Amino acid sequence: MRVGFDVRPFLKEETGVGIYFKNLLFALSKIDTENEYYLFSSSWKDRFDPKKIPPFAHKYFKDFRYPVRMINFLWNKLGWPSMDLFVKTSLDLTHSPTPLVLPSRGKKVVTIYDLCFLDYPHLSDDESRHVFSSRIEQSLNHADSIVTISHFSQEQVLRRFSVDKDKVHVTYLGIDHDFWRDVAQEETERVKSKFSLPPSYLLFVGAQEPRKNIGNLIESLKIVHTQYGRIPLILVGGKGKDSSNVWDKISEHDLKQWVQMTGYLTDVELRSIYRSATAFIFPSLCEGFGLPLLEAMCSQTPVLASRASALPEICSDAAIFFDPDQPEDMAKAILSVLKDTDLREDLVKRGEQRVLDFSWKSTAEQTLSIYRSLVEAP
Repeated sequence: MRVGFDVRPFLKEETGVGIYFKNLLFALSKIDTENEYYLFSSSWKDRFDPKKIPPFAHKYFKDFRYPVRMINFLWNKLGWPSMDLFVKTSLDLTHSPTPLVLPSRGKKVVTIYDLCFLDYPHLSDDESRHVFSSRIEQSLNHADSIVTISHFSQEQVLRRFSVDKDKVHVTYLGIDHDFWRDVAQEETERVKSKFSLPPSYLLFVGAQEPRKNIGNLIESLKIVHTQYGRIPLILVGGKGKDSSNVWDKISEHDLKQWVQMTGYLTDVELRSIYRSATAFIFPSLCEGFGLPLLEAMCSQTPVLASRASALPEICSDAAIFFDPDQPEDMAKAILSVLKDTDLREDLVKRGEQRVLDFSWKSTAEQTLSIYRSLVEAP
């Protein structure tokens, strides 16, 4: 079986899509030594880091110096040229990490994370709002299999589109348990010193985008300070379209000295900051999964999560939930964890148990099974 991938989602900094696809491919490389994997990347100025190329037993990697926008226009608007031409072989299957199929002669698989760009277009980025929204229905009709990352997302697809339910599959995201648990104490102390981390703090991890709902988190922090006492909030992740609103909220509530933004972190820094946090809070309005939830659980950090979209499904009983539209309810959840040591310890234990249900190996095994069912079908 010859399988083709567009690996550009993890060409540079890795966010949701890139993290998923990179980990999926590395996990596939560990369990499949028989099939051939063709990897495509393209950028005018950025070259793919050789360390990020999955070590498949039978690997063919092409890194072209073509502008990203040109490739996206040709593929998303014209459906041409076929990926088979770029990798110079006839592919049996391609898997796109976006809702849009990759042009190919073979079978086509797409991954749907969520349909927030349809349900909440004002909260979505330009590509999702304009490109995905206009072409997703046609793409799903052409796809031979649709992978979703939660039952919530699966139900969204089946509710909105007339597609055969038998071709819509759920493969949860995973996590490398050893990687997240193995944090040397000296590294943690170094990170604490570098970022001047206080003994106790709240943590959020994610881009500063509207749907992450950081503005309401800032409002809830002000309530917590009024009713409990001063506790810092650490925001980890890149700037985004909601950054100006976040800064406005911080200034409005006079919280500049209590909110720290770190930007992107190295793996070691991120693991250390998770592990040292008093609680992790995820106030997102719409998520198809919520990978930081698993990272927090694996780091033995209590989780507070929005009662929205797929988050209750992923957390199960291992989180305290709140209404993301109500800063008062969010603050109530935060206060319950800050004031109750037994509750924090219980959430840690529940999180350690819940996170055992997720692994990248399982994600890869289920995905490979989908590939085989399509290619080997009569």
